[in-house]
Amino acid sequence: MEPTTSRKKAPRRAAPVPAGPKVLEKALRVLDLFTVERPSWSVSEIARELGMPTATTHRIIRALEGRSYLTRINSRYRLGFAAVDLGRRAMASVDLRSRLAPVLRNLSRATGETVLLNVYDKAHHGSLCIDRIEATHDLRLTIQIGRVTPIHAGASAKALLAFLDEQVIADVLAQPLEKLAPGTITDPAELRRDLARIRRRGWASSYQENNADAWGLAAPILVNGQPVASVGLAAPAARYSKSTGRDLARLVLAAARDGEAQLGGPTS
Repeated sequence: MEPTTSRKKAPRRAAPVPAGPKVLEKALRVLDLFTVERPSWSVSEIARELGMPTATTHRIIRALEGRSYLTRINSRYRLGFAAVDLGRRAMASVDLRSRLAPVLRNLSRATGETVLLNVYDKAHHGSLCIDRIEATHDLRLTIQIGRVTPIHAGASAKALLAFLDEQVIADVLAQPLEKLAPGTITDPAELRRDLARIRRRGWASSYQENNADAWGLAAPILVNGQPVASVGLAAPAARYSKSTGRDLARLVLAAARDGEAQLGGPTS
């Protein structure tokens, strides 16, 4: 279903919280409560869990909300985009290329196609290629490291977008979706359905979305439920078939799980 639009409310000013190491420790304890198993908390639940006065808890939560480290949905709080972005930056400081190089090499050997490692480029709302291994076929796709493509088009991009924060998805769908090639999805409702399908099955596919002569597959590498990268492949349209796509999708999904194991993320 296409998201409805509403008038944006002016951002609330963060409640002042006294500075000091004890307050910082309390704020970090609050953030530590938010896990994959329990992603949302109310103020009273947090206060009870940490044994803090409700008033103190409320002030800390308001401060974290004001800086987008927490976001409120009805009367409950979840990690906000700033917390997610901090995690991504922490992961980016780790050498993803070297840690995931064995995953790319294995996928390249198994498929013979051009293998890609992409991350979300927040500054450009795009998918940034940070590593690739070219295909062994004479007819191949050459994709440059450093290339940024729109986040709504292509398997590598959609594998990231499908697992990003809902606000990011809503922002993408609210903007005109540029048509890059014959298969680019430009209808917001259709793209939202495709993203839901990607979340259900765990991998993304594309056909002539970025390039009229190419198709691709990709799966997200998730750590704590967040996509730190996507691993996938791109191939000429001449080598596409439904049966080939199904077979290679299994290999791409297995590669993503291997990548999670390399980074200490979930493997199930």
